[in-house]
Amino acid sequence: MEMLIVLVVVTVLLVILGVSAEMLIVGFLGLLCLMMIALVLFFTYCIIRMTKSKKCSGKLSKLTQNPKHGFSVPVYDIDGEEYENVFPCEIVMKKQLYYEGRECRLLLDEKRKKVFDGNARASSIVGIVISAVSAVLLIYNLISML
Repeated sequence: MEMLIVLVVVTVLLVILGVSAEMLIVGFLGLLCLMMIALVLFFTYCIIRMTKSKKCSGKLSKLTQNPKHGFSVPVYDIDGEEYENVFPCEIVMKKQLYYEGRECRLLLDEKRKKVFDGNARASSIVGIVISAVSAVLLIYNLISML
């Protein structure tokens, strides 16, 4: 929310200083492009971590609140040890997807002591495709505008 307020204030200041609408649009497209590239890099990192992870099965033991970020995270029990999922719980269908005792195929990232469940794998694959396509389209539009 703070970022949006800063963006609005900077935009108003640039309009007052006489920056043209075309330049503002190019600037916003450039910011969007940088964000999409950052998302591509994030999902690429996640997929690389998944390829280096060990396949295993585990049971969902509980849902906990992440103290840093404040969102719900599923915790899986693998051979008596508990590991948090890399991504937070899905908001939609949370009760159907995350119930205690649910048996899951997981990818265990031993280095980070985290797991990738099926939803995290699907989110990473879909996320890299959508963000890569969006980044390419934004780059194309930026080049055509310049």
